[in-house]
Amino acid sequence: MIKVIFAGGGTGGHIFPGLAMAQEFRKRLPQANIVFVGTARGLEKDIVPRYGFQLELISIIGLSRSLNKRLFLFPFYLFKSLCQSNCLLKSITPDLVVGTGGYVSWPVVFLAGLKNIPTLIQEQNSYPGISTRLLAGLVDRVCLAYQESERYFCSRKNLKVLGNPVRRDILKADRESAFKSFGLDPEKKTLFVFGGSQGSKRINQALVDSLRFLEKEKNIQILWQTGREDYHKIKNQMNESPIPCAIFQFIQDMGEAYSVSDLVLSRAGALNLAEIISCKKPSLLIPYPFAANDHQRKNAEYLTKKGASEMILEKNLSGEKLAQLVMNLISDEKKLNKMKDACEGIFQPRSTELLVDEMLDLLKAKNKL
Repeated sequence: MIKVIFAGGGTGGHIFPGLAMAQEFRKRLPQANIVFVGTARGLEKDIVPRYGFQLELISIIGLSRSLNKRLFLFPFYLFKSLCQSNCLLKSITPDLVVGTGGYVSWPVVFLAGLKNIPTLIQEQNSYPGISTRLLAGLVDRVCLAYQESERYFCSRKNLKVLGNPVRRDILKADRESAFKSFGLDPEKKTLFVFGGSQGSKRINQALVDSLRFLEKEKNIQILWQTGREDYHKIKNQMNESPIPCAIFQFIQDMGEAYSVSDLVLSRAGALNLAEIISCKKPSLLIPYPFAANDHQRKNAEYLTKKGASEMILEKNLSGEKLAQLVMNLISDEKKLNKMKDACEGIFQPRSTELLVDEMLDLLKAKNKL
């Protein structure tokens, strides 16, 4: 029986690409034993078991970029996570280890590389994360989402540009039933708003501030994932709003949400963008300004240059500015269609399949298949 570890967690941006690849791998090899490795603090604790995969936990924190308590605790957590990862590798004896980026994946992929276990990293962002760059020389394959990411690596011999994997269920939603599910009007233009898997206070507040300007647009409705912290406050604030709104703390079926949307207002995390592009949705992006190495801005700039998105930096964000951008876009059918066409040009429909092809090739090269 083939045994595979997928290491990565914390946010949906590292979890869902792993799940997309794991689903495709299981489709090809139904008897494979697939195990995810994450932490107790990340979203993986709830999400991974829901998809029917085993989850093992390690204790690791990210390296702080400022002088604080986390910086001094990091060596302890790193040592502990290496010990835990070593125990997991011994007990599971995987034939392949796949990292989906971020600090959660580093100890598992690092030790697997040292033990000569076939290893692959899938990097979602246009600017590769520090874990990917540190491990690139040790692993067998680094699979990138964007061609321009190659310039950040000293050697290109083990690099492949294959796009970002997207879960199959994202592309299978029925638009008509989705409108009914959300209680929205199919005759109105739908603005889908979300700040990532945990929401964004800044985007939420800017949208609240924009409502008095958006009231002028009679043909608009809002589908809004607020995140847990802001949900009750925004739900109460929107009770008196003349703009129809469907407000959720967290939307389980993102495929349905994309299917009803005419314009997506979002952060610029790699997962968000992969799903937006695959669903061919025009987007207005507000990069998170404190993302490591400003990678969200780089992601957004890439899509903006391609014509698939427009971008506004958080420092320039106001309710009036946001309302103006939304109204200009959502009322311009010609512009929206051009953005959809640009998504079509970027989207790599076989990314997930190609990534699993790479995994199977690694297994064959090491006589595991």
